[in-house]
Amino acid sequence: MQVIRRKWVRSPYWLAACLLLFFSGCAPQTSSVPAGAAQSLALIPLPAKVVKRNEAFLVNGKTAVVVETTLPEVNQIADYLTSVLGQQLGKELPLKRQGQRGRGNYIALRLNPDLEVGPEAYKIQITRGKVECVAKTPAGLFWAAQTLRQLTYLHAPANQIWLPGGEIQDEPAYKWRGLLLDVSRRFMSKEFIKRYIDLLALYKLNQLHLHLTDDQGWRIEIKKYPALTQKGAWRTEPNGTQHGGFYTQADIREIVAYARARYITVVPEIDAPGHVQAALAAYPELSCTGGPFEVATAAGVHPDILCAGNEKTYAFLKDVLTEVAALFPGQYLHIGGDEAPKERWRVCAKCQGRIRAENLPDEEALQGYFTNRISQILTNLHKVPVAWDEVLKGGAPSGTRVQVWHGQKQLKEALQLGLPAITSFRSFFYFDLNSGITNLEKVYQAPVSPSTLSKEEQRLLLGAEAALWTEDVPQERVDEMVFPRLLAFSENVWHGKTAQPDLFADFHRRLQQHYPYLDKVGVDYGFETWPVQFVPTYTPASQTFALSLQPGLQKVSLYYSLNGSEPTLSSQKYEGSPILFSTSTTVKVAPYKNGKKLGETAKASFEKHLALYKRAGLKYGYHPVYAAGGEMALTDGILGGEDYRKGFWQGVEKENLEATLDLEKEIPLQEISIAFLQDVNSWIFLPTKVAFYVAGSDQVFKEVPVATAGQSGKTEKPYRLVFSAQGKGKPVRYVKVVAVNRRVCPPGHPGAGGAAYIMADELIVK
Repeated sequence: MQVIRRKWVRSPYWLAACLLLFFSGCAPQTSSVPAGAAQSLALIPLPAKVVKRNEAFLVNGKTAVVVETTLPEVNQIADYLTSVLGQQLGKELPLKRQGQRGRGNYIALRLNPDLEVGPEAYKIQITRGKVECVAKTPAGLFWAAQTLRQLTYLHAPANQIWLPGGEIQDEPAYKWRGLLLDVSRRFMSKEFIKRYIDLLALYKLNQLHLHLTDDQGWRIEIKKYPALTQKGAWRTEPNGTQHGGFYTQADIREIVAYARARYITVVPEIDAPGHVQAALAAYPELSCTGGPFEVATAAGVHPDILCAGNEKTYAFLKDVLTEVAALFPGQYLHIGGDEAPKERWRVCAKCQGRIRAENLPDEEALQGYFTNRISQILTNLHKVPVAWDEVLKGGAPSGTRVQVWHGQKQLKEALQLGLPAITSFRSFFYFDLNSGITNLEKVYQAPVSPSTLSKEEQRLLLGAEAALWTEDVPQERVDEMVFPRLLAFSENVWHGKTAQPDLFADFHRRLQQHYPYLDKVGVDYGFETWPVQFVPTYTPASQTFALSLQPGLQKVSLYYSLNGSEPTLSSQKYEGSPILFSTSTTVKVAPYKNGKKLGETAKASFEKHLALYKRAGLKYGYHPVYAAGGEMALTDGILGGEDYRKGFWQGVEKENLEATLDLEKEIPLQEISIAFLQDVNSWIFLPTKVAFYVAGSDQVFKEVPVATAGQSGKTEKPYRLVFSAQGKGKPVRYVKVVAVNRRVCPPGHPGAGGAAYIMADELIVK
């Protein structure tokens, strides 16, 4: 018998030792156990304790699910378990009530309120003749059922389900384990939402946060304000197509009931005072200017927000929140509070009058007043407000749950104020960032509870929530953005561990056994890291690029082109040998799995120039999330486009970019150039100044005049701007570029005062 125990779910060192013990001897010891039945349990999340025994339980058509209580909730779990096991087995299982279980061949569900464990803990005993599941509450029994559900598809060869013998004990480290789906930017059908509820339950996540309102759409029926869905739920895209939809109140009740039966709380978000252009399109009198407005089609932060000086605003929100609160029985209601620019409030007579009347110092304090008014409405409705961390700037009411997305500074601030918090760090848990920037391992290793927190602060940390924002993600692409990273997140937040490479390696092995089930149920999962990783080298003697490709998922084939054409199954297949080319080239690579294209075509443009693979010494370090090619990123020949998320831009946070390049010998210089990116909605700004310096072998640097290709301007759309200098054939060995970072986001920007980034492309020398 082998024992694996995690003494406490927050103790990663004990868990690591247990994992090594557990996976060191997984083979069955006698022929009495069916082949594969006693192999290592590939459960996700990995349970806190596993005791393995050399026996197995066979689930067949005569196996009964026995309920050893009259509690209705447990009877519902039993119905659920017979259904999912029956679907897997292809036979309907009998259900027996208390006192009817017989001598053997049954799965029993039992409550024991005297257990000294948490409310979601459970214990499973599996022997040759029976399976017994015990928990303190029905929620614990439901998670036990999910463990059995995973075991059935991991150990169900040839229409037989063999459950490995032994004991499993488990409980989560955090009570808030959630996923946000942004159904405002892209409407998702009711059936799609219910499908996700089942998937969340399978991996023991218990919160579904629905972002129901934003600039791009209002998605929930409010009977007192019908125009919110008549007008606010629909938009005309730039190409002339219409996008929209909404959930009726009957739809919402159905979704909530479906989730509640699976021990998932649906948390609605009605975002205010910002991100409200869809609402203002329906009721423009709630704005500071009176409109008119259209439902937004562009992503980003829009200047028009709810008028905080108008009493009609609070009457509107009271009516809306009253209807919303009645539809969602959970205790939490999310009120947004993020990215609310104050430019309209600064010139609005009503808002300025409110500031004077309430003796407020500024517009940030006015948002604090606004948040307090909305929180009082929720208190009267017996709801607990949840808000994004921007509400801290103006003062968040006591009792507010703060959802922190900016970083550890804001998390620490909320906790020090005594406000319970939820970790949703953008750099780790935002799934709209592609799988290269936020890869599987980063999601797994990211600390839910930073080590800098005190014990009291840790006590206030409720858990974590991953988020999928859908500006660029229609419903048909949601799976590829969420999976498989959701599995890494589920284990991370269930354990509450600290980062350890050996734990991730074990998780990754277990993950591979879940892919066949995800295939079976139609989850079109995406990549674990970059869909295609480009690994170039350059040989100066032959002036040749040698490009290796690495797929971001096992069992994926890569097809490529070098002539700008779209790769297909008829194109050249990458077989592992480097691709050679000696001129500036654009390489396109398409991943295929089982003959079907998986995700988008990856593209990399290579520029041949005199500084290729010369080391550009950086005075300040680059941000680890935006490393691009690391130390060689500025001279690896790869050009960035207008999307920093493709991974070809190197980012510097707050600091200047200062790079010095040694060409190793003097050359007649014709031109130096480098491009920078602006994407203000992602806190990325052009440098306030770019300067080039050159020197000969004497290292005496002289500045050379800089020109720009194109014009900079105020636009929300991302664009790249090239800065260059002419060398006029003068001999140069050293090249230096200095790009001055504005350091913080400017006033009026949603992130005003927060860290600003500059993103640099290739440093090209000709």
